[in-house]
Amino acid sequence: MDLFWLDLRHALRTLRRDIRFSALLMLTLAVGIGANTAVFSLVHSTLLEPLPYPEPDRLTMLWTDIPAQGVHEARSAYANIEDWKAQNRVFDDLATFDPTSLTLTGGEWPEQISTARVSANLFSVLGIAPDIGRAFTLEEEQQRAPVVVLSHDLWQERFSGSRAAVGRTIEIAGQPFQVVGVMPRDFGFPERNTRLWLPQTLFTDWDAVVTRRGTAEWRVVGRLHAGISLERARDDMNAIAAGLERTHPDANAGLGINLVPLHEHVTGYSFRLALWALYGAVAFLLLIACANAAHLVLARGMDRSQELAVRQALGATTPRLLRQGLTENLVISLASGVAGLLLARWGLRLLIAVSPADLPRLNEIGMDGTVLIYAVVVSLAAGALFGAAPVLSMARGSVFDVLRQGRGAGQSRRGQRVRNILIVCQFALAMVLVFGANLLLRSLVEARGVDIGFVSDNVLMANLSVESPDRRTTFYEQVIQDVQSIAGVTAAGIVEDLFISGAPNRPILIEDRSADRATFEEIRSDAVAGRFFEALGVPLRQGRGFAPADRAGSVPVAIINETMARRFWPGESPIGRRFRTGDPEADAPWLEIVGVVADMYRQGFEREPIPQVFRPYAQAPSRNMNLLVRSETPLATLTPAIRARIADIDRTVPLYHVTPVSQALDEYLVQRRFETFLLGLFSTIALVLAAIGIYGLMAYSVARRTREMGVRVALGARSQRLVFMILRQGIVLAMVGLAAGMLCALWVSDAISALLFGVEVSDPTNIIVSSGVLLITALIACYIPARRAARVDPMTALR
Repeated sequence: MDLFWLDLRHALRTLRRDIRFSALLMLTLAVGIGANTAVFSLVHSTLLEPLPYPEPDRLTMLWTDIPAQGVHEARSAYANIEDWKAQNRVFDDLATFDPTSLTLTGGEWPEQISTARVSANLFSVLGIAPDIGRAFTLEEEQQRAPVVVLSHDLWQERFSGSRAAVGRTIEIAGQPFQVVGVMPRDFGFPERNTRLWLPQTLFTDWDAVVTRRGTAEWRVVGRLHAGISLERARDDMNAIAAGLERTHPDANAGLGINLVPLHEHVTGYSFRLALWALYGAVAFLLLIACANAAHLVLARGMDRSQELAVRQALGATTPRLLRQGLTENLVISLASGVAGLLLARWGLRLLIAVSPADLPRLNEIGMDGTVLIYAVVVSLAAGALFGAAPVLSMARGSVFDVLRQGRGAGQSRRGQRVRNILIVCQFALAMVLVFGANLLLRSLVEARGVDIGFVSDNVLMANLSVESPDRRTTFYEQVIQDVQSIAGVTAAGIVEDLFISGAPNRPILIEDRSADRATFEEIRSDAVAGRFFEALGVPLRQGRGFAPADRAGSVPVAIINETMARRFWPGESPIGRRFRTGDPEADAPWLEIVGVVADMYRQGFEREPIPQVFRPYAQAPSRNMNLLVRSETPLATLTPAIRARIADIDRTVPLYHVTPVSQALDEYLVQRRFETFLLGLFSTIALVLAAIGIYGLMAYSVARRTREMGVRVALGARSQRLVFMILRQGIVLAMVGLAAGMLCALWVSDAISALLFGVEVSDPTNIIVSSGVLLITALIACYIPARRAARVDPMTALR
């Protein structure tokens, strides 16, 4: 310990003596450690930390699997789920839930909130009990009792955190519901912003819901028996699916059961892949920072070689000198770790600020003891990495050679070779990051350039919800008429949902086809009214639009998109043809096709349009609708006028999520922009560090060769020749690094191909652009020392 404290004091004195060198070295490492720690905090909080439920590894999502259509996470029908519960031998219990939204009334203005209809056993399956009160019971569910469980936030807002809230009522769509419990503060299931839970039996058409098979609206979560593996559970559920296919072939043909761990469902495949890719990027960034630190320590070690040789000649042993060098590295790495932690805290706040609002487990992201331990380990590992080459160089050095050569010993071939290898590695790693960032940037540009099939500029979108079925048709007709009369409005219409995440697989039967059994297809059906297509600038390809005569009681009609026309009536006109969708046993009406409209990318930029059906609102009224308004006036001035018109018609109807369509459309690119921003940021830092590395190598080389340059100039060497000589040395190293980095980049990029859109990994354009960026960086970094070498005064250099 005495020797350790002696070495520590010596290290601190040495570092204080050259404070600029120490600060630069620590800052270089702190950038790499800080970025690494910040991203690890994201990885640890979202991917590695268990979900906040008891024994979360036993929680599993169950989906209807449709292999023939490539759909593996379809929602399920209630009658099938009841059979899953009764026949399985691997789950403690299965719970059902359906995320939805309801209108909270009783306040100054109605408010639309996120809710969930759930089975009474959901909370026990998850292993979470209310903080206050209780969950509703199975008897209350069966009796369709109007009871609710509140989220902690809603409890605070409506009841000011009073424990007397249990037993009181809250008003939903004008109807009183009794509060029976309040959930813990951080509980959010199935979505983070779910604000209350109510019995699933409060479906309007519950009697029809319980008899449905095939696919429907329900999601299922189950808790596996202790000790049951996911593979065994899959085998058991597959056997059940095969039995249901035999007993109910009309509805369950080709349907299986897919099991997904709840943790994987919450995080999602693309998010996990993107986060691991970012973690790999900051790992490369740390390696580049360590290479730069090794450059600095090597250069400083060469300058101190005379001192070390004298000490060794006076009796200092090699282990003693190595121990002192390692102690210096330890001090530097730990100090860099502390600075890196401070940068990581700031960087984590930045990551959270720019992250999408729907980032999985966003409220759980933070720095805890595990992250602190990780930062210490990374700091020590970085110290070992950047200190290895200088220490080995010191150990292998010859005392007599150094004393004989004087200060020129730093220019040994071995030392130069080590520095060259570090530069090659830096550029190889930087190439991987720049290549990946360029791929993501081009993917973002490609996605943004997709023709979405409608015009989003100057269109305002707002959500409306009418609870009473008897008032819906007249209300929406009046809204369209009144909004259309606002000055500057050129078209107004409604649609159930403009933007969609998908569609259930529903049976479809085409009239006059030889097959007499319906097939299951992913089809989206929406009610529309007013000038919906005109508001979005969607062209009519065939037939006609909806007419005032298309009302309840008249011939059921539909307009379809081009994708559906090609899918079911290839090479022929679908106008006048009839089809029907829905439960075959429910006697769904035949729909006559009266028009075909252009495809719309309603699922975002990156997913091809699915078959879409549009029906007149009067023939298929719905509770929740999107209001679309095209205006020649600024959209910001339009919102108060629309709100006033709706309040005049019915003050109890909430108007919410008012936003320009173009802004809502951009939300589909939020995660891609987030990924591109982060990888681009890390790539830029890596590029700067690589440039600093090669600049430092060239500057150090020129400084060590000042006498040689003076001799060359004195003997008649032209300045252009000296510039070319220095440039060639740096560019050769950069080219070798680019070649190695390109091979590595092509291999790594295959792993992130799922994150790309419209771009091939091996696209020559991307290779040329990435290589060009790095070569230009290398040229600039080499040119400055080269010009300095060319301007050397031969007399000063020789003297």
